[in-house]
Amino acid sequence: MKATNTTSSFSYLLIGSGRVARHLGHYLHLLNISFDSWDRSQDPHALARKVSGASHILLAISDSALPGFYRQHLAGHEAFVVQFSGAHHFEGMVSAHPLMTFGPELYDLASYQKIHFTLTGASSLAEVLPGLPNSFSEIAASQKALYHAHCVLGGNFVTLLIAKMLAGFAEMKIPSEAAQVYLEKVLANTLAEPGKALTGPLVRKDVETVTANLQALGNDPYSDIYKAFLKTYWPEYPRK
Repeated sequence: MKATNTTSSFSYLLIGSGRVARHLGHYLHLLNISFDSWDRSQDPHALARKVSGASHILLAISDSALPGFYRQHLAGHEAFVVQFSGAHHFEGMVSAHPLMTFGPELYDLASYQKIHFTLTGASSLAEVLPGLPNSFSEIAASQKALYHAHCVLGGNFVTLLIAKMLAGFAEMKIPSEAAQVYLEKVLANTLAEPGKALTGPLVRKDVETVTANLQALGNDPYSDIYKAFLKTYWPEYPRK
């Protein structure tokens, strides 16, 4: 769904100083949406004043710190309290997880506008994050852990696998540009037809090649990852 702004007046307070907070703040700036901010480097006495003047409090801090910070500083206030955890939902807070990876460099406006938000505890992004034109979905609190597990599988784990491949190629003097062409096509094919994109020895049921792969990896910890995928996709592989 696409968000439509139904809120005529709002005031943001952005709490935090990590990557999510930096990117959110930059996005609001690019949208010409004014906001106040606070983090632990600032005067703690200023927090209560800033909280009292906000209609929407964006709590961009670590998951483990969310419940305690909310109880100590935000419970009882009428403002919307929005947290951005992908895995957890907490009473009193709305969850709006941005389905995006945030690197050290800030993005341009078009990139931020493409981010999809997954909501829990609200049915409209305009209610939770007024002024943002992004698309959104709604999931139940009971689905968040599984939702986030899928994010980790498809995002974080893929990053680790690609980094491992690039490191191995670098040792063999294979240019990263060559790997990029390969990876871009893998991703494009997967997004186009996820059920038909897989190629290689697992699809061919090529026992000799898989065995050679595992022997080459030897005691490398990534050998266990190879075996885990093998067990998932080709459990009949004839292990010795």
